[in-house]
Amino acid sequence: MVKASSLFELGRVAALTGDFDCAREYFRQSIDTLRPAEGPAPADPELLAFSYQLYESALRYEALAGPAEEAGTSDGQVATELKEIADPSATAEAIVHAKEAVNSDTLDVKYDVPITINDSVLKVLAAFQSDLHGVIRRGLGRSGKYMPMIQRVFEEEGIPKDLAQIALIESSFLPRATSRASAHGIWQFMPRTGRQYGLTANSVVDERSDPEKATRAAARYLGYLHQLFDDWYLAMAAYNAGEGKIMRAMQRTGARDFWQLAASGAIKPETRNYVPAFIAATLIARNPLHYGFEVEYEEPLDYETVLLDRPVHLKHLSASDASLEELKLLNPELQTAITPRQPEGYELKVPPGSRAEVLLAFAGAPTATFPVAKRRHTVRRGETLARIAKKYRVSVATLASANSLSRKARLKKGRVLVIPGRQRETVQYASVKKSKKGRTEKVVVAAKSKAKPPARRTSSRHYKVRTGDTLYRIALKHGTTVAGLLAINSLPSRTKIRPGDRLKIPSR
Repeated sequence: MVKASSLFELGRVAALTGDFDCAREYFRQSIDTLRPAEGPAPADPELLAFSYQLYESALRYEALAGPAEEAGTSDGQVATELKEIADPSATAEAIVHAKEAVNSDTLDVKYDVPITINDSVLKVLAAFQSDLHGVIRRGLGRSGKYMPMIQRVFEEEGIPKDLAQIALIESSFLPRATSRASAHGIWQFMPRTGRQYGLTANSVVDERSDPEKATRAAARYLGYLHQLFDDWYLAMAAYNAGEGKIMRAMQRTGARDFWQLAASGAIKPETRNYVPAFIAATLIARNPLHYGFEVEYEEPLDYETVLLDRPVHLKHLSASDASLEELKLLNPELQTAITPRQPEGYELKVPPGSRAEVLLAFAGAPTATFPVAKRRHTVRRGETLARIAKKYRVSVATLASANSLSRKARLKKGRVLVIPGRQRETVQYASVKKSKKGRTEKVVVAAKSKAKPPARRTSSRHYKVRTGDTLYRIALKHGTTVAGLLAINSLPSRTKIRPGDRLKIPSR
């Protein structure tokens, strides 16, 4: 344990200085000291408990390695309509009025997240009640469309229902909201974070726009962040800015809670006011009339689904009970008017009562074909033609010719290059299971390219996850490693497992 602790400390120091390859190696050596990869699990209970703690601590520091675009959702951005919360403006009189409203709020409400009232919260609340009154009212109105679904998904995922108001701050409940940083949807997922939590985004479909799929991804991401920080306010800040940024700021300042971190000035104003905005939005959402909001809520989203086993154009499915416009509104994840081709079929949402008519139209609809999409690449600082050509597996000469450049041309940051050649189609492979309510639910496993041959299967057995299990505990029990479990199950590194999940276990 002493040797493992010493190696872990070296890894911690390396992580804090930005040498993450070195940090991972030290963390690996630290854990191997307690339990070699090919050896049995420690028999001593104290040693076993220590190994769990060490592994979970290593995960915290490895979170620092995430680049800004890979971690977090909107990278400090918020809904375009709510950009004023970066520096909320409210008169002294408005703040006094907000404080009086909070003190006189006698509605007997039990919140499932902490609700702290301080000057920062009162300032944002005052701004919401005055300058941003119309924006908040419209966002709350739109929330009626999604709130029943969000609360159901959050309950299924074990996430506090009050966290639903994060969507108000992130997107004002606009499913196609897009920030300047490329965050998208009501939960404002960045592309990489979305893929990490099972959301496909390509030229055919962008599941960040699908309210239910994105809500489930957001619930799992929030659950992971709470597991990482053990504090909902820090988890919310990390959801906005990225866990790496929050971890680094905490290490740099010594802050141990969100309010200390906000006071330190080590995080952006957008993130500093993010938690106060959430608290203010939650107070208003629970008792809107008391805070001066007369809200006309939209009707809850309601639909049936039709499983399509081939791509078709939506115009061929439109009928008297399901217009083309309705189909587009119910399926905002579709990037084109053609449904995607997926191995397990594509579940198209249709208006209630129209399922039979749409199925009949589908039977007579011609199979659609996708046009060849041109790939594009935005040049980043320091990139060369050779590096970009290698990334897309084309020759430098072909890439240069397609963009009317010489082979030795220097590229400016921000230039958009056309990538020649056919774009490989990416599809989400998934398992399908029946829920308790009889609905078919898709459980995303991994994204694979059709251009690659299928990998050879490795002999394996299965294990059903139990309460209290972690990937590390399961790996110990079955004489394997976390890396082995992730690889054979095609899971991302930050996967959160839940009781009832089935995992493949590599054969010894």
